[in-house]
Amino acid sequence: MKKLLIGTAIVAALGMGGCTATQSTPVTYADYVEGANAAHAKAKAVNNVWKQKKMKQSYVDTYLSKADEAKKKGDEATALKFAKEAYKSANAEVTQMESWKGLKAGWEK
Repeated sequence: MKKLLIGTAIVAALGMGGCTATQSTPVTYADYVEGANAAHAKAKAVNNVWKQKKMKQSYVDTYLSKADEAKKKGDEATALKFAKEAYKSANAEVTQMESWKGLKAGWEK
């Protein structure tokens, strides 16, 4: 019985480890920009774009333009920093959008 429980626990642990290994995290500048654009497009589809009232662009677009400017100047560290900010903001938009899916108004039954 002990062997069965230990074997099941090991298989479950290896299975969970395999799931987390398949999720890729961005490493390069291009990966961050691509991920930010994909997540931002998903948020745009349901009109959940973060921007302040007086801003001409959203946060993601602003960070991506700053990253592009820094990349053109040759400042790789600053470009990566702004690309990471754009990626973080875009994923936060999507997370917020997905957290609202099951919510109903207080007066709905």
